[in-house]
Amino acid sequence: METEQQEQQETEQHIEKTGGSGGGEQKAPNETANTQARCLGKELLKESSSLPKPQPQETQSPVPEIHLAASSVSGSGNPCAMGTAEIMWETEGGHLKASSTGKKALKILLIGHQFQVPSEGQAKADALAKFTDIEVCAITPQRYREGENTWRFPTTPLSDSYQFHVERVRLPWAGLAKWYLHWYPDLPKTLCAFQPDIIDVWEEPWSLLSAEVCWLRDRMIPNARIISETEQNIGRILPPPFEWFRSYTFGKADFLIGRNTQALSVARAKGYHGPSRVIGNGVDTNLFRPLDRAMCRRKLGISGFAVGYAGRLVSEKGLKDLVEAVSNMDSDVTLWVCGSGPLRDELQASGPKVHVSEGIPRARLPEYYNAIDVLVLPSHTTNRWKEQFGRVLIEAQACGTPVVGSDSGAIPEVIGNAGIIFSEGDIRELQTAIERIKGNEQLREDLSDAGREQVKRLYSWDSIAIQMREVYIDIQAAVA
Repeated sequence: METEQQEQQETEQHIEKTGGSGGGEQKAPNETANTQARCLGKELLKESSSLPKPQPQETQSPVPEIHLAASSVSGSGNPCAMGTAEIMWETEGGHLKASSTGKKALKILLIGHQFQVPSEGQAKADALAKFTDIEVCAITPQRYREGENTWRFPTTPLSDSYQFHVERVRLPWAGLAKWYLHWYPDLPKTLCAFQPDIIDVWEEPWSLLSAEVCWLRDRMIPNARIISETEQNIGRILPPPFEWFRSYTFGKADFLIGRNTQALSVARAKGYHGPSRVIGNGVDTNLFRPLDRAMCRRKLGISGFAVGYAGRLVSEKGLKDLVEAVSNMDSDVTLWVCGSGPLRDELQASGPKVHVSEGIPRARLPEYYNAIDVLVLPSHTTNRWKEQFGRVLIEAQACGTPVVGSDSGAIPEVIGNAGIIFSEGDIRELQTAIERIKGNEQLREDLSDAGREQVKRLYSWDSIAIQMREVYIDIQAAVA
């Protein structure tokens, strides 16, 4: 849902307040960025190379590990100039060896905390691995902090179609800087062993991990190409070291993926000058799909015309507008809110038409989407925040549920022609949009069909994989 994007925006607010000169208007020069990144990179490489290789502990870790074994390193200056590298993935039934064919497959290294989750990064890796001309290895941290108090750990992939590696992580949580200072001390070993053609970094370019990947690439596998991915759609100055990391990453990346067109505009204003493309978030259509609506409503106790919202309960999500709009409608119209946050108690006290529940487990979210009649995302743009994507929109669409969203940030771009857009903050326009869907069965059916078709075409993981493969092929063709 929206938790991660919201926390990213909050992080930027925190570090702007506490990061020394971060609130100023002077942008860190490229030379400063390069100097800082070089110093940092030397420290990272020095520490990682001096660490003893961890011993396998199969009885303590539920997640299979890749065993990286490289042949003798040549005498050249490149620490990765080796003869061969073998990657083996340990499973209960033995060892699965990376396949070898006559035609060399394009080796893609996927990096990101999202690969802990079956319905997110792992679904993307599995979809990419269906292509016979691509060999995929996904790496993810051994732990990741989702919120102030919630740690998340990797789930064992359901598929053996790709290599999967859990990396030791340093600084997985850094107080006000949250997860944006985390990095992998053993990444040099992984890069040497896998020898990727393309490194796809699914972390913000201003994260320490992005800078680490760029620094190591230049010194260990200089022929590899780097893809940076970003959702940031507000262009403001970040304090040291984050503006330095972003500048350094933009100077090294070979391609940029933006979750929305505004993110690409911000990146260009921040100094990125290379090729780019908008590719949205993905949704697992095996999980998010139409279900028996009557059964879902009975299980959740939902009746009447149900308006839904899923996400963080914060003021910038426009929830007070949604409560007022529903309160002005017929008595059979009710609001079902799913999430947590500082507005929870206020929403619960809003009256009998408003029902609030804590965040539903992800595996049960499809039941919620199928039980409601319309999902609404009524977000407000502020000077520090606007919607970067709105994943709940495509999750609801995949279930065949009509969606309504404000014109904040990327919402209109994501909804497209498969939903209704209203002017943010306009309660009357919001109410009219809901009433249109309530009073027109044909419109509900049309929006349901259009939403599912759009998800299949743009946002299913199979579609995302097709789009990403096109990028990979184009990058490699430009090198050849």
